[in-house]
Amino acid sequence: MIDLSKQRPPTQEIAFLDLVQRLGALRLGRHAIHLHFSKLSEAYNHENYLRIATESFTNYVSGMEGQLFTLETGDLIFSVKGATQTMLESAIERMRSLFDQDPLAKEQTKEGKSAFFDLYNLEKDYDNLLILAQEILHEAQKKRETEDLTPIVYKKEAVAIQPEILTQLEKALHNVDVTNIARRQTVCTLIDYDKPQPLFEEIFVSIKDLESVVTPGIELASDRWLFRYLTQTLDKRIMLMLIRDGLSTTHPFSLNLNVSTILTPDFARFEEVIAPQLKGRLVIEMNKLDIFSDMGAFLFARDYLHEHGFRLCLDGLTHHTLPYYDRTKLGFDLIKLFWAPQAIDIMPASQTSSIRNIIMDTGQAHTILCRCDNERALQVGQELGIVMFQGREVDKLLALARNPRPIRLRV
Repeated sequence: MIDLSKQRPPTQEIAFLDLVQRLGALRLGRHAIHLHFSKLSEAYNHENYLRIATESFTNYVSGMEGQLFTLETGDLIFSVKGATQTMLESAIERMRSLFDQDPLAKEQTKEGKSAFFDLYNLEKDYDNLLILAQEILHEAQKKRETEDLTPIVYKKEAVAIQPEILTQLEKALHNVDVTNIARRQTVCTLIDYDKPQPLFEEIFVSIKDLESVVTPGIELASDRWLFRYLTQTLDKRIMLMLIRDGLSTTHPFSLNLNVSTILTPDFARFEEVIAPQLKGRLVIEMNKLDIFSDMGAFLFARDYLHEHGFRLCLDGLTHHTLPYYDRTKLGFDLIKLFWAPQAIDIMPASQTSSIRNIIMDTGQAHTILCRCDNERALQVGQELGIVMFQGREVDKLLALARNPRPIRLRV
């Protein structure tokens, strides 16, 4: 795997400074929170802990109009408009409780303030926030300059991703025919094991096949921010494919799109050609990380989609992150839970019971267990109260139901 972070500028830090500069004349009613995850002890400063903490925080502030920045140090910064200081302090305290056993949670600065976070009121603290944004970017750039620029390689060959190569990559994505690498996988209701009832097809691009065609030897998903950027081009390609091939089908389907894509003329054009009989039956899937990167854009896109008859599905949840997302509060019709067999094997009975309760509370008709590649996934899912499934095992059952094997009688 190639470490692309050394080949690109620190985008989150640049975006944060850009936002602060633009807010210079728009300070009224705005705050910013800086969570110092980089100062956690070694026991808690771990990628998995920070990932769960980040997802937890995005859930706590999901009803607020703001923008979240995940810095390369691991720190989080949340810029928000219209939230009261009490609301923000409540979210911070809930975050601090996750690290209650870490010394940082109780540590104080020389000024007697918490070392776990800084809370900025832009009406009076704007200059300090601007200095912070400048320092953060400076330190990130300085770190890049002093790092060894040799790519970290997972495969045999080292492939450096330079800006000109990224330009070529984007051009290749614009020109690639996605028809041959587009895949369809059906989401089914499954109550009787051998009788899956199709609900809709997810249409998506196989990333592995795309890599083999466009970028042999390079894993596109190895850099999260680069991958998100490139998927915006893929969104356009898959919509153009559907427009070109025609949407005369009466079968409902789903697309996993970026929030930014939904707000483009490309999506408006795509919507224009959707068959009228599919209105109200199409599903737009959104990744949890994407929706919280710009909450204001997500809220606008969500309301637009609902008004235009689309259903929304929150994609990318696991049994770890499921408790932190309120489907109804976020305005999603469906949620997708990834099947994780290794994690399920070591899950205590109390957590299994808790997950089942959440699924029952959010509604059995609103939860999909995906990546079900074996019979056990379906069995455990049903034990958890899930009735909608997606994956290779479901594909196999669906094929058998459509083409049952003939019964051979012995003579």
